[in-house]
Amino acid sequence: MIRILRSALLVVAVAALAPAAASASSPSISGTWDDCNFAPVVGTAGPNVIVTIGITENFQGGMSGSYVGTERDVVFPTGGATFHGTGVFTGTIDGRTGTATYRYEGIAPVGAAIRVNWVLIGRSGGIASVQGQGTFTGGFDGVSDVCDAGLYSGTYEGQIRMAP
Repeated sequence: MIRILRSALLVVAVAALAPAAASASSPSISGTWDDCNFAPVVGTAGPNVIVTIGITENFQGGMSGSYVGTERDVVFPTGGATFHGTGVFTGTIDGRTGTATYRYEGIAPVGAAIRVNWVLIGRSGGIASVQGQGTFTGGFDGVSDVCDAGLYSGTYEGQIRMAP
């Protein structure tokens, strides 16, 4: 009798969870991005140069909108660098609009494209339940009066998960 009761409870628990799992959305996303780095604050740590910058980034494609945040770069004497940033994404993902925390970290090897891993965690609106991760690559496009720490662009791809 106890075995039958346990089996019945297990069936009820699985049935209760299945609709939520089946209705969650996990689309792949991809697209392009471009950004503006500005107002660098430069320091040193041993032989390395430490740069903190403001950044605005525009996304087109599966993730469409903008990111505003800060980035910290460590530039090595060889010219290569590592960096990480955090801020707020505001836009549309999978047809839903809202805000999310956007974090990334990457490397900028000398003479090669930058390589970055990103994570997106929903905060508000239609994307409050989003969780995503992926990669982006890109390169340096120059500087401007406003983007005095550099203009960059590239492509991104990733996987997102949204509850219904």
